[in-house]
Amino acid sequence: MMHGLFIYGTLLPGLRLQAAMQGAERLGPASVPGRLVDVGRYPGLVPGEGVVAGEVYRVDEAQLARLDAVEEMLPGDRAASQYWREPVQVLDGALAGQQVWTYVYNRPAEALTPIAHGDYRRYIREVGRAS
Repeated sequence: MMHGLFIYGTLLPGLRLQAAMQGAERLGPASVPGRLVDVGRYPGLVPGEGVVAGEVYRVDEAQLARLDAVEEMLPGDRAASQYWREPVQVLDGALAGQQVWTYVYNRPAEALTPIAHGDYRRYIREVGRAS
């Protein structure tokens, strides 16, 4: 079975964890509702007001399971997971209105630096951070 997956951080092409997306089919740029926070070496998507920029890919079950591990998501144990895979609705692009998976940050985010414009690539350029 194939799944749509919205990515917004270090899994994006050209960034630190891009190799984890090898074999996935890029469906195009998109945005989803939510807000981004700076978790340190990567961003976290938090449900709420705002828009997050990223890309949608088609992945199979095996790749989704590997990505769960990369994102420190422990299936069946949300409390122990740093990120949690949830459905989200695509706001624009070719898949507008469709539901896809994404990884939401699963820890308290109140004290983290917000990424107000919701674009991680732009943010790392602005702060001069390699990713």
